[in-house]
Amino acid sequence: MKLVVHGLIDKRAEIVGKIEALQAQLAQHLADLDSLERSIRIFEPDIDLGDAPVKPVPPANAAFRGEVQRFLLDTIRKSDVALTTLDLARMIMEARGLNTSDKALRKLIGTRTGHSLSKLRQKGFVVAEKANAGGLLRWQMTGKQGDDVGGWRNGSG
Repeated sequence: MKLVVHGLIDKRAEIVGKIEALQAQLAQHLADLDSLERSIRIFEPDIDLGDAPVKPVPPANAAFRGEVQRFLLDTIRKSDVALTTLDLARMIMEARGLNTSDKALRKLIGTRTGHSLSKLRQKGFVVAEKANAGGLLRWQMTGKQGDDVGGWRNGSG
């Protein structure tokens, strides 16, 4: 029973630490916003910033164009063995700090990973072989260098 309580106390401490970090981050953003609003008022003293548009924050699983493909090429290039789509999706999630136990997110990232790998295969950077009878694929480099992978959002391009 003490082990359970100890584990719960550790988890609580982790969450409290995250909350404190977020509060510090919020305080910094509020100070930045205040400075920015004072700068705007230098040029437009009578402006009503309450009507100014709010730009939504992109979701944590959004990626810049080409980012996933570059990660995949780098990971496959450094690996001594062929990696499955699921292995690569898990590595992407871990590298980006995403919750690997979230089943829906795992499926989404797996689908996006498969799409990015298909694009890389079309460009001739990687090849796939069947890993099992269920259709799971293992990926490895072809030898072509991935220098022309780039852009801004989600590797489509």
